[in-house]
Amino acid sequence: MRIEIYYTIPPHTFSWGLPGRSEMKNFYEWQYGLRDKINEVNFRLLESIKTDQSYLFDMAKYTIDAGGKRFRPLLTILSYEISCNESYKKILDLAAGYELIHTASLIHDDIIDKSKYRRGRETLSSRDGIDNAIVVGDYLFAKAYELGSRYGKEVSKVMADGSSHLAEGQIIESLNIGNLSLDIETYNNIIKNKTAYFFSACAEGATIAAMASPDVRKKLSAFAYNMGMAFQITDDILDIVGNEKEMGKPTMVDLNHDVITLPIIHALTNASEGNKKILITILTGKYKEDDYKSKFRHILFKTGSLEYAFKVAKDYILKSVDNLNGIGRSDDLGLLMDLALIVVDRINESGVI
Repeated sequence: MRIEIYYTIPPHTFSWGLPGRSEMKNFYEWQYGLRDKINEVNFRLLESIKTDQSYLFDMAKYTIDAGGKRFRPLLTILSYEISCNESYKKILDLAAGYELIHTASLIHDDIIDKSKYRRGRETLSSRDGIDNAIVVGDYLFAKAYELGSRYGKEVSKVMADGSSHLAEGQIIESLNIGNLSLDIETYNNIIKNKTAYFFSACAEGATIAAMASPDVRKKLSAFAYNMGMAFQITDDILDIVGNEKEMGKPTMVDLNHDVITLPIIHALTNASEGNKKILITILTGKYKEDDYKSKFRHILFKTGSLEYAFKVAKDYILKSVDNLNGIGRSDDLGLLMDLALIVVDRINESGVI
């Protein structure tokens, strides 16, 4: 069977289908079916950050309590379940560890971006100061690796490698701030390090813990990698057209910080000469009119750059799902396929995972 999903961002409508799925749930419907697992992950997260230093605990808890969709721990748990017949409870510490790394990276991102709000509340750096936020981020990293170490050296190395790539991706991005000549190859290098490799690490760590076959390990790692590429591209689209209230954070962060993303790369190459001049004026901060954000969106729509980026994200999702062929039970496969679909369905939901 083939489903058709329509993404409407006026004045354009995006559609695509995925073979084998007869219906599509939004993330919250899908997540509700996994609420017991999510509740246990949340419990492990709070247990893992306990310390005699009450102020440190309170700050760490504040960040964790901000919520999030627990996308990475769910990817870890589902990858484990599809790889073996053991209870998911055995992988909860690793799942929580990956979420702690993600949370720590968000704390540091908010410092770099000077963000005041995330998920509808003050960022830790805004509430408690940059110095304290750095310490909390470091603390969460340490606790994450402690959890990962419970699964052996190989899993610990995969977790560490995924974290190293986060830093490498951030540095490559920083070195290309405001680079209007940024090419797609370099952009892909940024997002694979910032996002895709860490997604892959979530799945690979789970398969190692499950003692899965090399074939299953390879397929699930590739599944998660391609899904991570789609995830970041979708994030970049949402930064331009997303709903701030539903996302719980500001939009146009990339534009305001001179970060060049895939829709911008496409527009700089394909816009008319007139629109290209306006776009460059906006990107270099020389456009002085108050409507620069709406003008920016309009050019990206008119040039087809958002639709182009969506198509690239869709193609990564199709590659992702192809890697699930021949592994696991149908129910487990269905959950992972839904997770892949949800990555790009965020454009319809206008929320960030």
